[in-house]
Amino acid sequence: MRTGYLCDFSNATFARFVGDSINIDIYNGTGYEVYCSKANKLRQIWCEEPDPVVGNLLSDLLNYLEDYLLKEEKLGVYQKKKIAEMRIMSKRLIGNTIKIELPSKKEDDLQTLLIDINSALARNKPELVLDRLHTFSTKLLRQFCTENGIEVRDNKGKFYPLNSLAGSLSRYYEKNSLFQSDFTLLAIKNCISLFSQYNGVRNNQSFAHDNEILDGVEAEFVVKTMAGVITFLDHVEKCNKKMKTAKIEEEEDEFDIPF
Repeated sequence: MRTGYLCDFSNATFARFVGDSINIDIYNGTGYEVYCSKANKLRQIWCEEPDPVVGNLLSDLLNYLEDYLLKEEKLGVYQKKKIAEMRIMSKRLIGNTIKIELPSKKEDDLQTLLIDINSALARNKPELVLDRLHTFSTKLLRQFCTENGIEVRDNKGKFYPLNSLAGSLSRYYEKNSLFQSDFTLLAIKNCISLFSQYNGVRNNQSFAHDNEILDGVEAEFVVKTMAGVITFLDHVEKCNKKMKTAKIEEEEDEFDIPF
């Protein structure tokens, strides 16, 4: 980058590319308001953003560069070798990302929350995930309760808190004998207290309010722990739906029209 130019990017197309890749506004975002060349904007990202963010952008840029050189008929042996070397570097940078597994959902609001969560994790900012993951968990557990005929509001019409939803689901699972081991049921019951404590973390130690924020190490532990519980409950619900479907099909097969 001996000049301020990058491939065939204009300021607008480069801004959109970076926004799509790592969710950063390079012209109006916090810390990026000062105008400079595209090359200097890229250098700023390299210097100021966490390794996983830089790695993701670098990977996307290498894909773009390879297509650009191929289109311009300039993709020779040397260029291929350098791109391959840079891909190794991008993978090393991405390898420092905090990884969690969360259920993939089609609902727009849940998808939006997942985008926010993954964006914060890509920037190694688990403290930014605490509030979003709490909202995601609450919406998901309400959905599970509703699908199983469990009330999600009290007699005044107010939504039950996250720990109450988890407790209702736990009692439903126990009543319908969905688990094969006593260990699993006991673990789910113990998780109810985790949901209660998570309410406290969200309300008093996250960016949900003007709080003193939980430090990154503890925030990462909280996020990984709660994500594991939520993902397990999602697996349970998928099995529950299969069992219900199989039961309905069995009942339909037993009903034989006599003509």
